[in-house]
Amino acid sequence: MSFENKLMQMKGMLNKKPAARKAPSAPARPPHEKQWKEIGLTLKENKFGFVYEKKIEYPLNYRHGNVVLGELGRVLEAWQKTDYDHPFKLVEDTPLVFFDTETTGLGGTGAYIFLLGILERKQGRFEMTQWIMPDPSQEAAFLYESNLWQAGESVIFSYNGKSFDWPQLHSRWMMHRGTLPKLPDPKQIDLFHGTKRIWKNELQRLKLSVIEEEKLGFARSGDVPGYLIPAIYLDAVKSGFPEGLAKVLYHNELDILSLVSLYIRSSDLLMEDLSSESSGAYTNIGKWYADLKQFDQSAAYLEHVTLERGDAGALARFLLAVQKKRKGDYGEALQLFKEAAPHLRGPVEVEAWVHLAKLHEHQFKDPAQALVMTGFAKEAASHTKVRKSISDDLAKRETRLEEKKRKKAAESTVDGTR
Repeated sequence: MSFENKLMQMKGMLNKKPAARKAPSAPARPPHEKQWKEIGLTLKENKFGFVYEKKIEYPLNYRHGNVVLGELGRVLEAWQKTDYDHPFKLVEDTPLVFFDTETTGLGGTGAYIFLLGILERKQGRFEMTQWIMPDPSQEAAFLYESNLWQAGESVIFSYNGKSFDWPQLHSRWMMHRGTLPKLPDPKQIDLFHGTKRIWKNELQRLKLSVIEEEKLGFARSGDVPGYLIPAIYLDAVKSGFPEGLAKVLYHNELDILSLVSLYIRSSDLLMEDLSSESSGAYTNIGKWYADLKQFDQSAAYLEHVTLERGDAGALARFLLAVQKKRKGDYGEALQLFKEAAPHLRGPVEVEAWVHLAKLHEHQFKDPAQALVMTGFAKEAASHTKVRKSISDDLAKRETRLEEKKRKKAAESTVDGTR
């Protein structure tokens, strides 16, 4: 074939109309619509596909355990009247989203979120919305329907969600980047961390169901164990049977309601309730405020424990003594350290004796007493694990104080012979 003929053939190919593309087929409706409607799930369609949705409304006087949900308004108003800062303190009209998920696993690309629930405060009521993914092919529709891409101005409440639920959500969202709107990075209040700060060493376990029974006055009945939830969902997707899925929805509902109750309960303890908890909890709160550099509020809790709780407040006395020493109230600090040190154990006992040694040496110019306190510190250190640097420091302190004691005794002798 001549070159000219080849050109003519190519020209014909260029003029040839491209084959029409087939329009993408509409996503098939999930097969279990009728069965899942029996447990209150409604099938919704958006531009990405299908998702199941369930809505539940609660009046303001709805009680979850021994906490009424409507008390949330009182707590937010009370925070506004405080003159100290705390992570739980919010602007009263901030949109609040109480948030929890259920997943098919604890992490990795193979694990995905299949149930997402949120609770919001509306005019005169609370409204919970739960979304369930019909199957993994509908993930984009499921995530989009949650509207969390519009939650930038909200405060997100969760229980360990800052470490797990939200990162998992972000990971799944990234699988659809370029398709879904960008997920924001809103302010989060993880109530697990608050619970740990308040009840550390007070409760053996910090699982939400334990907190419910011990602190919220609520015992679960008819709930499904968390480890069975992934298998129940996968079976429901395969078989369509809704009974197990209804229990998963109920589990998620209880988790979210407990977030509201826990925030109310914790906030009361952080502001005004000084009678219903143990000395350990109030000591923990005092330490939390001290870590936040809210020393006046910290002192209020620690002084309450030392004045009202007797010898059980040894740690509170120690923490309060540290604050008194920082403020220059050396006499009060000395007395509090003396009261606390014999009742403490572990590294904190060593630290208390060291504080006493420093006060006697530097503020009260009494090396003999400082030496005695250093000896107590060395004895306490011998019964607990301390860093080598602390042991070395105690040895140096003892040597220095012995020399100071000798010098002071010599000076006294000289003065006495004059």
